[in-house]
Amino acid sequence: MFTFCFINFITFSSFAQNQQEYYTKKLETYFSKDHKVKDFVRINETGISIFDGNSSVLEIKLNWVEVSVLSHVISTISEPELKKLLIDKKDSLQFYLNRDSIKERSSPHSLKGMKIAIDPGHIGGAYHMGETESRCMTLNIDSTKKIQLVEGNLSFFTAMILKHKLDSMGAQVMLTRPDTGISSLGISFFEWKEKIKNKTYLDSLRKNNLLSEKALHALNEHLPDKVLFTDVFSSIDMAARAKKINAFQPDITVIIHYNVNEKNTGWNHTTDKDFVMAFVPGCTTSEDLKTLAGRLNFLRLLLSPDIENSVNLSSAVAKNISSKLNVPLAGKEDATYLSERCLSTPAKGVYSRDLALTRLIKGPLVYGEPLYQDNAQECILLTTPNSDRLKLVAEAYFEGILEYIEAK
Repeated sequence: MFTFCFINFITFSSFAQNQQEYYTKKLETYFSKDHKVKDFVRINETGISIFDGNSSVLEIKLNWVEVSVLSHVISTISEPELKKLLIDKKDSLQFYLNRDSIKERSSPHSLKGMKIAIDPGHIGGAYHMGETESRCMTLNIDSTKKIQLVEGNLSFFTAMILKHKLDSMGAQVMLTRPDTGISSLGISFFEWKEKIKNKTYLDSLRKNNLLSEKALHALNEHLPDKVLFTDVFSSIDMAARAKKINAFQPDITVIIHYNVNEKNTGWNHTTDKDFVMAFVPGCTTSEDLKTLAGRLNFLRLLLSPDIENSVNLSSAVAKNISSKLNVPLAGKEDATYLSERCLSTPAKGVYSRDLALTRLIKGPLVYGEPLYQDNAQECILLTTPNSDRLKLVAEAYFEGILEYIEAK
């Protein structure tokens, strides 16, 4: 009996040590940009503890067995249920694991029946809308030729090509917005401007946690369109995209954007720079952790394999884009935001960054930035009818997804 218990003790001690080392390394790798984040979390030989918004009062304490159990299912538990379980302590962890509605996130091995969410970045539509969301450019090619690009349109057309490829292989695909010029709310920004005059509509936004008190106050200030979009609408649109994706419960989420050279100020002339990069969750800030929702989401990112799976997916996609388009993977020195706002991951060209969608979306994701629109060659290729460049980008996403699935 003594020998049996001693062996079990040794086994558990080894398990606890491995867990402590793993999560300590993960915290350092993906959450060390803002050093104050560590004020909210403790990892030691007994387990993981989360502290409140003042980083002083113990809020959540999990032993290593609880961490191991939660790591498999935390990405499938809603925020209210997670609060009920970990904060209010109204249910036992075993109760949640026994519920039919709570299932471990699966590791799909084929596209048939797989659920894939695609988020075409920004909104696009007419050039005026591109100006409103500051996501368009007029490039002077020479004294007689100009090229206009609207990123929201490029991302949507790419998403549609990718969707067709995935549909043909049996995947179930959901787009967060239905057309160019239309937001994830199903209406344009200018239609939304009219709707917010209705108190009932405003109340519905607040009820669905899409409109903060700060944003509501800003609505009373009669802001210019650009400021209204940036200060209020953009955050509502991002939150709606995340809610739509999480409600769909996808196996994979693909977020499509197109990049620019940050130092090409004004974006009215071309650049010779061109890079591929992708972003994954992590790099959480201490500001995010000042709310309970932020701390619960941080715990989800820390415990679940969402970040690691996102790195694997993003690496496969980024490498395929780089190969097919002959565009190099970005190093940390290739953009100031990569060194100042991101953390490097084990995969080249893939960076952990605290963006709204990388923070809020559950499950594996790739947030891709395939090329620089303002590159002297790219801008011309992107404006040709039925652009082969967009088709190549979509093909690279598709091949990257297949590669990720086959490696599972």
